[in-house]
Amino acid sequence: MNFLQIVQRTARECGIAGVGPATVLGQTGEAGKLVGWVQDAWNDIQTAHQMWEFLRTTASFATVAGQAVYTPLQCGIAAGTFGMWARNTFRNYDTAAGIGSEIEMDFTQYESWRSAYDLGALKLARTRPIEVTITPAKAVGLGPYPDAGYTITGDYYTAPVILTADADIPAMPAQFHMAIVWKACMSYGAFEAAPEVYQRGELEFSKLMMRLTADQLDEMTFPGALA
Repeated sequence: MNFLQIVQRTARECGIAGVGPATVLGQTGEAGKLVGWVQDAWNDIQTAHQMWEFLRTTASFATVAGQAVYTPLQCGIAAGTFGMWARNTFRNYDTAAGIGSEIEMDFTQYESWRSAYDLGALKLARTRPIEVTITPAKAVGLGPYPDAGYTITGDYYTAPVILTADADIPAMPAQFHMAIVWKACMSYGAFEAAPEVYQRGELEFSKLMMRLTADQLDEMTFPGALA
């Protein structure tokens, strides 16, 4: 469903007469509230976890000789769209040699990176990076300091995206779009003092969020029993 269809479905599930607004743009009154509740519901779902798989994508950038630290913008990520790095996903390859030369990079904590690569004469080394860190400013730090000629790739999670246009489609799988509807129904039920709408929305939302979590978050692993 797109944004408009989600708003229209929310209106129906809330028991509002008619088919819902014909557009999400410029709405006021009850229709405007519906649009806002759907926007808020989608934002709440996106921010419920930082590492939803549906928010994960890949960045790629070329090294600059002597430059060890790269901001998200320098990594090719549009301003305002960056959320957080998937720190264990970084790789690099010799650009001239091609993808066949690609290697995985180890992640190291920032303080360890500073001591190993960002100290005194160590900064003068110019070679293939083998480790990566994330700085306090959320930039990517490479170690050793690179020479030119390497392509770095790494995954990141996007920032929450606001629904604005009729045709906007939420990034999560379509089978979970009703979670937005049910969350918005909860807002309607709370505002209109309609407990039956709120309770139904809460029940259906909880069920879909359990399924979404199982589908879109990495499985947790636990250590084996101690000897």
